[in-house]
Amino acid sequence: MKITLALITIILFNTPLFAQNDSLPKDTTVIVEIYDVVAVYKEIVDGRGRTRQYTSELKGEIITYDESTGLLTFRGKDGRMYSFRSEEYKYFQYDKEFTSKKKKQVALHPRKDSGFEFSAGLSAGFLNIPTGFRIDENYVGGTTAGFEIPVCIKGTASKYINKNSVVGLTAEYSLLSSESAYFNAGARYQYLYNPNKNAAFYFPIELKFSHYQADYYRYQYNDTLFTDNGSSWPIDLEADVTINALELNVGQGISFALANKRSLSMELMLLKQFIVSEELKIPQSVAPQTNFSAYGMKLSLFMNF
Repeated sequence: MKITLALITIILFNTPLFAQNDSLPKDTTVIVEIYDVVAVYKEIVDGRGRTRQYTSELKGEIITYDESTGLLTFRGKDGRMYSFRSEEYKYFQYDKEFTSKKKKQVALHPRKDSGFEFSAGLSAGFLNIPTGFRIDENYVGGTTAGFEIPVCIKGTASKYINKNSVVGLTAEYSLLSSESAYFNAGARYQYLYNPNKNAAFYFPIELKFSHYQADYYRYQYNDTLFTDNGSSWPIDLEADVTINALELNVGQGISFALANKRSLSMELMLLKQFIVSEELKIPQSVAPQTNFSAYGMKLSLFMNF
């Protein structure tokens, strides 16, 4: 009776253990391949002109092996046939296992290739603004160059011509800038190099009307200011500057395809302004001689819907 109870106890305790071992999940991310291998001698000449010997394993199938002579006939995994003498190889092995990780399959998101697309995001740039100021009989000093680092909200409405080409309208308006106002609006074209990838490069170009206004440009007027405390020369004046220009943006972008035919774009563009008009408001009847220009770059990040 005791022996029977002991057997029942052993069976009850070991049954779940056996069941647990059988149900252990297998690693489906590992690939196991089995090949015959032969390690053949090879030689290489190093940078000092010395010949060095090493071994390299060939994978494939051992066809025949002659124990008396050591002659080995071998077919590589590429189908080529080899015949090695005993002095040409170090060792061989039947049925050697090779393990490797399966490559993770990346889901390819379909891209929008027709209809309209709307984009919204931010851009941050740097504007270098040479003033072209020249000293004359009225002004003996002044601002020779200005700069801006505008952070803008950017919006675009586009239409696909085909899966590679997109045309549309775009605009930017500065949210953060140093004592200035800056906005632009105009036309945009982009060419997507390879739309069949999740991360695809593209070429963007924009031609826009640009408006810039600032009030921190300073000039020294050739005159003496008399006060109760004495006099000073020259007279410091502040000018309000307004520039209207055609702005050309050219650069390089990368688009990351997302689900539901949406995408995230990042682009770096160089910009050049062609001045249409410039105006200086200064508390003098005579304005300084200037010839403004502007150039720089901007980095944009926006979502496409």
